[in-house]
Amino acid sequence: MTLRLDATALSDSDSLRLAEYGMIGAIEQWCECLHGKSPLVKSLELLGTGVDAEAVAIVRFSRSGASDSRPVCWDRAPEDVRGGRLHSGYARSLLGAYFDAARPGSLWYRSMLDDTSPDLVDFHAARILRELVVIPLETNDRHIDMLEIHFAERLRNFQQLLLNTLAPVLSRTWRNRTQGLFTETVLRRAEQRRSATLDKPILSTDNPARLSRAEYRVGLMLSRGMSLEDVKAELNIRESTLRTHLGNLYAKTRVSNLSELVFLLVSASPIGSRDKGNAARLA
Repeated sequence: MTLRLDATALSDSDSLRLAEYGMIGAIEQWCECLHGKSPLVKSLELLGTGVDAEAVAIVRFSRSGASDSRPVCWDRAPEDVRGGRLHSGYARSLLGAYFDAARPGSLWYRSMLDDTSPDLVDFHAARILRELVVIPLETNDRHIDMLEIHFAERLRNFQQLLLNTLAPVLSRTWRNRTQGLFTETVLRRAEQRRSATLDKPILSTDNPARLSRAEYRVGLMLSRGMSLEDVKAELNIRESTLRTHLGNLYAKTRVSNLSELVFLLVSASPIGSRDKGNAARLA
């Protein structure tokens, strides 16, 4: 006979115990990955499932004031989920003026801050998410590393207690990681994704970059020579929504700006005649 536990029947103390037991393996995996013995994304998956999150990312933000960021993400949703999988960092949007001063190991909640940027609001609305927790991991002269955890519901007591316990541990161990771990992970995943996306045209019906329907529409319009203003007007979307789609397109196609994206879309083999009907339906 298999015993199944009904999560709704558990008290917060029971849930905390179960989560703590589950997090032992996650922390072990985290420490192993920080010394190059295990993939970083696998560690993010275990952390995410341990705290019942929908998506987790470690994001490196430049201290130079540049808007670019480099994320390593895990997302439990399928590739074609409405709103797209997590491919961007939102810590700068969430923390705003507090971004540079956030103490490593501290906790920042979307629900506890008054102002939330439109790009984060749009992503959460599309994915039906309710909470974002940001844990600053490390700050130095060149960059800031943030752990971002997205949740489908507001946090229960046991989740908050667990995160309060985990935050300083994650920050402290992150600072002692193997040199170059994050950069190597980003470059390796970029090469894997680039290899996958260059095998077939980005806008073919194979959809090698796993674009969402909205991202595919934007890419298709850009490939036809439409300006960003034209795309925004045609789709009747806000500036912040377009920025989110572009950010996801950059991440999925492994380019860093609009010029590189348009070049990639235009220079790739054109959509074949037998694909045009399917492409129109996707658009």
